Amino acid sequence: MLVIKLKDNNYQGQNLKIYRNSEEAKLFQNFEKEEKEIIRKALDFISNVPLSELEERGAIIFPSKTVRKDVGTADNILSVQNLTSENPTIKTKNIMGFFSVKGVQFEISSRFDSGEKQFFLHYMLSKVCNVAPTIELTHANKDPLYDFAVYLFPAFLKKAVSQGLFRMYITREYNDSNLRGVIDFPRHFRNNIPFNGKIAYRTREYSSDNFVTQLVRHTIEFIAENSNLRRILSLDDETRGAVQEICGNTGSYNRLSRNFIINKNLRPLSHPYYTEYEQLRKLCIMILTHDKISYGESQQNQINGILFDGASLWEEYLNAIMQERIGDKFELEHPNNRTGKGKKWLFENNIQEIYPDFILKEKDSKKISAIMDAKYKHLEGGAVQREDYFQLLAYMFRFNSSRGMLIYPYSQSDKNQNETLELAGERENKVIFSVFGLEIPKYDDKTERKDFAEQMEEIESKLLDRISDLCYNPAVF
Repeated sequence: MLVIKLKDNNYQGQNLKIYRNSEEAKLFQNFEKEEKEIIRKALDFISNVPLSELEERGAIIFPSKTVRKDVGTADNILSVQNLTSENPTIKTKNIMGFFSVKGVQFEISSRFDSGEKQFFLHYMLSKVCNVAPTIELTHANKDPLYDFAVYLFPAFLKKAVSQGLFRMYITREYNDSNLRGVIDFPRHFRNNIPFNGKIAYRTREYSSDNFVTQLVRHTIEFIAENSNLRRILSLDDETRGAVQEICGNTGSYNRLSRNFIINKNLRPLSHPYYTEYEQLRKLCIMILTHDKISYGESQQNQINGILFDGASLWEEYLNAIMQERIGDKFELEHPNNRTGKGKKWLFENNIQEIYPDFILKEKDSKKISAIMDAKYKHLEGGAVQREDYFQLLAYMFRFNSSRGMLIYPYSQSDKNQNETLELAGERENKVIFSVFGLEIPKYDDKTERKDFAEQMEEIESKLLDRISDLCYNPAVF
């Protein structure tokens, strides 16, 4: 198997290195002609392709972009230069993920993660999906795709069940005295002659016990069989309720029919109402077939695996930690341009919709204390770009806020820009612009996941204390 390993946000580009099975990585030019052609076809298939199109081709996107997608080149997963040469280079953006396409596996991990471990990505997902960040899954980072698929299962399950149990018309066969369908004469003659008071017949029923809900039930039972995984099914009341609803409405469940149910669910779902079940279906297939199909066997025009939108995930992660601990005096509004939730307007008469990342308000007066912007991308040269200043200042002006904050992640090797600036010019109230970096701790092969989580929680507390101090005391610089 050919494997390409990359880091996100590599805007400069890197030479293409490929792993073959357990061998050391080799440069592209050192492969045979046939393998080079396989690699070129895979790269050409995904280069400069928007996430929305990759989702249509079979990839699972988290957070989901099915409702609304961003517009622009940042929506692409990667771009390849000089593909036809002997030295192609790859530029990556905010997208991370583990997927296969046309016989090649790709691993795009966070630039803040080390080696084979994915602690930072796991940690952000644990906060967004409300999973204990210290839960150790079965494969212990040997199969990152499987780990992340299990992490995401409760979130996808709750989202799907919130639309209602999936129902569809199915054909059922009966052999009793309560005729309520079409008589199945061959089966009736075979089973009920001489006549025994029963009639063999078929009927069409609109049922919640069908191939789709059975697939979800098999996934639940598969997870419950493992002592390390079953905790994922009881994270909160909503997860437990969704599990109980699926199990209570799949009375025909039979563990021995797992392969049959998987095969019945290989085709994509297209339903105008139960839209969230397609992502759940793909995730269930991924979990149930992980031992047989690593990263999925790509069909001719399919990409199989999970892609994480780093910018969206960073936003949702910040939202999760701030909602938990921002303080009793404030409430946090999180407009979302991917779902249309919390949409605001720049001009009167509903002209030009806008979506500030966060709006911090005082609970009692509802007065806006600060406008906050989340940036996952690299700060070029350690400096905030002019466009980022202008965007946040425009939001501050629109909402009559005198405080703006930009929050970004950085590592020890990055230049840390923590600063508070005052807008030039004479005015009655000071306009304060703060840049807060959240330092992602370094770790090595000896570091335990719980130790990393403890360091992150300590760093989060310091960041949130600084935000609260600035909001409580606007004179603080």
